[in-house]
Amino acid sequence: MRTCLWWIIATTLAVTLGSPSFGADSGGYPNRPIHIIISYPAGTATDTLARVVGARLEAALGQPVVIDIKTGGAGNVGLAAAARASPDGYTLTIGGAAMCINANVYGDRAVDPVRDFAPVAKLATTPVIIVSSPATHIDSIADLVARARREPGKLAYSTPGVGTPTHIAAELLALQADISLLHVPYAGSGQLMTDVLSGEVPLSFALPGAVQQFLAGRQLKAIAVTSARRIAALPDVPTVAEAGYPGFEVTSWHSILAPAGTPREIVARLNQELLRIVQMPEVRERLAAIGMEPAGSTPEQLGAEIRAEVARWGPVLKRAGIRPE
Repeated sequence: MRTCLWWIIATTLAVTLGSPSFGADSGGYPNRPIHIIISYPAGTATDTLARVVGARLEAALGQPVVIDIKTGGAGNVGLAAAARASPDGYTLTIGGAAMCINANVYGDRAVDPVRDFAPVAKLATTPVIIVSSPATHIDSIADLVARARREPGKLAYSTPGVGTPTHIAAELLALQADISLLHVPYAGSGQLMTDVLSGEVPLSFALPGAVQQFLAGRQLKAIAVTSARRIAALPDVPTVAEAGYPGFEVTSWHSILAPAGTPREIVARLNQELLRIVQMPEVRERLAAIGMEPAGSTPEQLGAEIRAEVARWGPVLKRAGIRPE
């Protein structure tokens, strides 16, 4: 009887270990399509980044990579969907600076980027570019500050919305320069650019993809970038720090995240592939075309950056009085 019992146990283990489902869970990742959820509309820089990286990830892993667009709630809809997904490596999302700001602006209504995700890899960074209409004769940060002091609360600037990295960059400059600016948020870049080009709104704090063609055509003037260093695409444009505000730095950045609880070996596999992908010459070229610079990180470095960003923006948002509209 004892011999019979051991035979049953051994047979059961053999069948279980040899089954497809067991192999998939323990070492067969990936064996079905991977979905990357993005929180921004098709055609945006984030969408382009996801598709460029996703195509190479598909080739590397041998499984389809599907881009799922879930917009709304200042990006919270897509992030929430990703956070609720099974932590098995088959649902990923792109998150970055905006989600760290949202955690402070929207509180419990926002996804918690520290608690709800397993960091995978940082992909790219994007500076904010401060641009002006030539008709305004604001050609430098010094001109901007002087005009704002002559007209407190009247010098208008546009951004793609409340609580975006572009909005934060403007408010941080206002705080450090001790000036008051008038924020004019827009729902999209179309009308935003029209009003800045006409001079109706003198300034815009914008991401490179939205303004590159207008800078090339000299329809707008770049007066500063908010990154710590000058960017290759605009080598003659100073940083805000160089213009008199040492330590000033605001960048929009993008990373791949998985739901919290995703196995470490899957996170490590994805990190390895993603770091290789963002260093490919053709990927670097595509990123440069949309105003992004390739980045890279370990999961641990990305997690530390997320925690630091959430902590950094809380006091700035409070001082600037930024609240959801």
